Amino acid sequence: MSREVKRRKRKIIDPSTEIVVANNTYGTFAYESKNGALSIVLEENGDEEYITYSEARKLKKYFENMSLLIIDVNSDEDISIMDVVRGLRLTDVYSSYLKFVEGFNEDEFDEVEALYSDALADFVVDSDIDEFKEVLKTPLRNAIVMTTVEMYKQRRLINRDKQDLVNNRDEDFWADVDVSVKAVEGH
Repeated sequence: MSREVKRRKRKIIDPSTEIVVANNTYGTFAYESKNGALSIVLEENGDEEYITYSEARKLKKYFENMSLLIIDVNSDEDISIMDVVRGLRLTDVYSSYLKFVEGFNEDEFDEVEALYSDALADFVVDSDIDEFKEVLKTPLRNAIVMTTVEMYKQRRLINRDKQDLVNNRDEDFWADVDVSVKAVEGH
């Protein structure tokens, strides 16, 4: 009995293909290459920058940890976000992101034309507890924890069960977050 595996081949992507990336952190994202040829400063969550595929290859670790999010590809060729993701070997993290955060089925991944930088925050706030638990078992865990803390700081997260899942049984975790918020607010 043979088993067919549906595997899409990686496309050859021109190094000059333009990719739109967004800051997916809640602070300033700054990067400068060693030779100074690539410099990116994105001051707020959702700020966007245009880079080339060649430059994106240098930023792979920031896509892996979701500090940067690939939100669009500008190409005359038929190059999708998933083609870029496959080329950068980021399939695991982006498959989890598309499935849980954006709500796409796997057969829809190649048709995704754009992603939205606020989707992760919306997921943290709006997801049910079972979805939230499940996504914490994926490569998105650190991004989910970071976003959960930020939503708590912004007073957008009121689900105590989600907070409990994030704190890793550290009783002081949320108290420490509260202290940091008060310090920023000047209390």
